[in-house]
Amino acid sequence: MRDHKSYKPYRAYILLILTLLPLPAAAAGFSLHGSLKNESAYFLQGSPRWDKIQNRLELKPEARFANWEFRSRLLAWYDPASKGTAHAVTQLKEAYLLYAADAFDLRLGQQQIVWGKTDGLRLLDIVNPVDMREFILDDFLDSRIGVVAAKLNYYPDTATEQEIELLLIPDARPAREAAVTSRWAFARPAVPPGLNLQMLPRQQPNWSMTNSEAGAAWRGNLHGWDVSLNYFYGWKDTPNAFVRITPPTLQLQLAHLRMHTIGGSLANSFGAFVVRGELAVNLKEGINASGSNFATSVSRHTTLNAALAVEWSKAHWTLAPQFFVRHIQNWHPFLQEPRDSGFWTLRIATDFMHERLKPEVLGIADWRSGGWLARPKLAFEWNDHLTITLGADMFGGHTGLIGQFANNDRLYSEARYSF
Repeated sequence: MRDHKSYKPYRAYILLILTLLPLPAAAAGFSLHGSLKNESAYFLQGSPRWDKIQNRLELKPEARFANWEFRSRLLAWYDPASKGTAHAVTQLKEAYLLYAADAFDLRLGQQQIVWGKTDGLRLLDIVNPVDMREFILDDFLDSRIGVVAAKLNYYPDTATEQEIELLLIPDARPAREAAVTSRWAFARPAVPPGLNLQMLPRQQPNWSMTNSEAGAAWRGNLHGWDVSLNYFYGWKDTPNAFVRITPPTLQLQLAHLRMHTIGGSLANSFGAFVVRGELAVNLKEGINASGSNFATSVSRHTTLNAALAVEWSKAHWTLAPQFFVRHIQNWHPFLQEPRDSGFWTLRIATDFMHERLKPEVLGIADWRSGGWLARPKLAFEWNDHLTITLGADMFGGHTGLIGQFANNDRLYSEARYSF
């Protein structure tokens, strides 16, 4: 564990540059794809203003060396409207080597590792932390933070599509939160009158074998069902709040805690219907409590997290409802989370003009607090390279994960050119 200020994100960029320099000359095959994109969003409520005017470059260089492949994805953008963060940002999403054999694949380097089968909210898909600087509005492909890892996929039986996956991640990282001056920063409890807040240095994992994360997964096909069993031992992406009150001072320290996650997923198709489900059991998950000292302000509990999704697709229409539930075992009243909570989601999509015009709406509702989010959008594929999208993010409610952003309704536009 270490203070978050000591983190040095440039190490991955240096590795990428050193790796890319000899690629075109030494590789048996080299390709470079990418895109140029503008994302602009305008707040309609609160203090109406631009939320972002982001101009982004995406590069995806790839190369082949005999049985090895190099794959990477780099994002760089400039946003003059950003508040509380740097206007210019560079992110290395992926940069890894892939060795593909008949019975196994080996990936070494910075990568995104996708678990789970649900859309929009994460249960099993917890290997990569996420960028929360725009809450949950960013696409998962962009919001996932790449981690340096060794990933081995072994295929013992191709007839039943069995697969065993092993992970080792010495590069444990937390989620990236919005700046405290941002309108996407999570609400924090008010300091009681008569007390002065003292923030202690945040404790979070770093690049160290003692802080490493590890995981394993089995996947297969059983009687037509795609099934997985998953285990992950890592750090909770979001921190817990440890509090000590010594009048007139309230000390607050944010710290990331270890936990085990055990679970699995399943999926099957029945004509026009696809059924998907997930279960994730978090052992010894840290839950914030209303304590007055470091020993009692965070409590450890087993949490049960489950999801069920049904997707119907026919005649260019897709209707996809999902139900998420979270239950805290051995719950007690001074925990800051309810015993049971969860979300409903519903996605409706279709297309016109030979799949060039694509309207879609996604709704998310917090059935515990009453908060909700509606995301209508209209995408038009001008040609094979250019796509233009118009949309809105509309919030409702007053409290809870979603309701706290009730004044952040916004309109947005995207223009993406791929090459």
